[in-house]
Parts: sequence; C-alpha cells; structure tokens
Amino acid sequence: MPPDPGGGQRSELLMATLQVSTASNAPTVDPDRVVELHSFLDEWLLGTGPFDELTVDVHEPDQSLHPEDESQPSLILYGYALFGPAHRPTVREAAREQLDADGDLNGLNDGEREDLIDDEAQNLVYDYQHEHSEDFLRELATFLTEPFVVQTAGYEKCRFPLVGYQYSVDPEGEIGHVSFG
Repeated sequence: MPPDPGGGQRSELLMATLQVSTASNAPTVDPDRVVELHSFLDEWLLGTGPFDELTVDVHEPDQSLHPEDESQPSLILYGYALFGPAHRPTVREAAREQLDADGDLNGLNDGEREDLIDDEAQNLVYDYQHEHSEDFLRELATFLTEPFVVQTAGYEKCRFPLVGYQYSVDPEGEIGHVSFG
C-alpha cells in the first residue's frame, strides 16, 4: 500500500459490489395478447443492479422464415441485475407527491416539473424494488399459457454469503417464492 502523507500506511478503501445474474425459463404466452403484453411490460422496471437493468421481451417466431414452425410466442427475461419489479406509474406518482409536499414543484414550468419528477422517480425506484413483485407476477399470469420461473443468484465479494431466490407463477396466478442460501 502506498504510504499516506502522514508517514504511516494508508489503508485502501475497497467497495464491495453485488455481482448478480437473473434468468427465466421461456414460457409461452397467449398469441392473441402479445401487443397487450408488450404494453404491460412497459409499465414495469423489472430489476436493476450496479451494471445493468433486466432485459425482458416477447420472442415471436418468424413464420415467414420457417412456415413449418408452430411454436408460440414466449416471454424471456435475463440480465445482470436483481429481479425486483417496480411499477413505474406507482413510483412516479410517489415521486410527484413527495416533491409536491416539499414544495419543490412550485414555480416550475411543465417541462421542468416533468423532468424533476422523472429524476426523483429514478431515485425512488430502489426503494420500491421487490414491493411489487407479487403484483407483477399476478398480472403477468393472465398472459401465460404455462408457468413462468425466474431465478436470481449472486454474491457481494467476500463480505456476504450467496444470495439467491426464485419466483414462479402459473397461468392461474399461483405464486411461489423460494430463497436459497
């Protein structure tokens, strides 16, 4: 370690960073509700981490390339972040209420007001992660034709043990949650 200006040894501050991965199975979804499912997914931030947000998409088979392929659309979710859904409109409304109560929105034009609310909502997302997990899964179930399973596993350097959990939901809305470790 390099010496400190006072002549002694300086201890270096090492920050532990959560290393995490999340992945789901790829359950099929109702082909007649794909557009509605895309709109539903846009309302949710499904997880964030120090390096990334989770990616979620609906994979639709290209029948023009493979006309014999009879596979159905499927939901995919993956990334280097925790699965912890936050409902964007709910978080945004909480941010607006907080800023309004503090008087921070007074005197701003509409554009400035919206920008400030968006910034505050982004800051609040971490406070709301995991609070909406069951709501997300319950609403997602209405689009599924088979169970959805998502798993997150990770660690924070050597400071903390392995973190891991699994959520599942079937098309009837039955939710399961298991913590590992």
